[in-house]
Amino acid sequence: MAANIASPTQPTLDTALTLALAIASKAAYNYYSGDPITPPDGYTQADGWTGWDAFLDTGSEEKYGLVFQSQTDPGTFIFAFRGTDSDLDGWEDAHFFTTDFEPSRGSISPIPRVASGFYGIYDSMGGGMAQSMRQQLFSLLGKYKPQQLYVTGHSLGAALSQLFSLDLAISQPAASTNINFASPMVGTDSWQTAYGATIATGNSIRIYNYWDYVPTLPPDAFGYGTVGEGFVTSFYVKGEWFPHELSRHSIVNLTTVLSNALPLNPQQWVGGFPDYVDPKRTMKSTLPPATAPVRWVEKIGQHMAFEHSLRAAAA
Repeated sequence: MAANIASPTQPTLDTALTLALAIASKAAYNYYSGDPITPPDGYTQADGWTGWDAFLDTGSEEKYGLVFQSQTDPGTFIFAFRGTDSDLDGWEDAHFFTTDFEPSRGSISPIPRVASGFYGIYDSMGGGMAQSMRQQLFSLLGKYKPQQLYVTGHSLGAALSQLFSLDLAISQPAASTNINFASPMVGTDSWQTAYGATIATGNSIRIYNYWDYVPTLPPDAFGYGTVGEGFVTSFYVKGEWFPHELSRHSIVNLTTVLSNALPLNPQQWVGGFPDYVDPKRTMKSTLPPATAPVRWVEKIGQHMAFEHSLRAAAA
């Protein structure tokens, strides 16, 4: 039986912290691409880690994440994971067939079943790697000994961040919070049960755009479900019928919406802004629809009807 996407709850988000984590998630992309890295305000880049990206019978070691240390509280750290460089490329090699999640230490019941592609990046190594991503992360914990740890990531990075958060909670319990962005679903009902029983409510929040396809993947037939509390935004390309999924999924566009919404009460924003993906387009932020989340891959007809209504309204 397929697991369900939980109806969204709207926790109150800390504005400065949430935006710092979004900026850290974007910086992790820059780390991968070799572009200049902008740390969140009040933080310094301290370290990084890699992962093994397998493709068929080959693969490569790639930069996957950054460590940031607070300038005012040296015991506070951010571990930020990147997503795939072209946003949706990663779903082709994510392999949504499931595998057992095994913590670095200890055990958990039920044994979570998670996406083999996500888990492979987290646990595998190849080439000249001395440690897997998982081993590097725990080595970094030993090196810096954080007193407060914030774990974050966008897209694929959000999925990896949740694997690490559960592993950390079981293997080396510490004061940590996971706030992630635009995450696909990581595992099935056993994953939901294990994650919910191990990580306290409020210590894991997934922030997403209602009109983004990625948080509703994999398709329903695979039986995946969400974890953590949900905070939903709502934005899309104004007056356009074409889906523009990259614009709906962009961490920069999501950060723009959050920077305007979070200082408000309630934390939702209605307004427009230039599209980061294509500045010639205008993004429109609205109140989220008063409906439960849907799996867009099963609701494409509804989605296209909405897109056509936008085109008609703009005519």
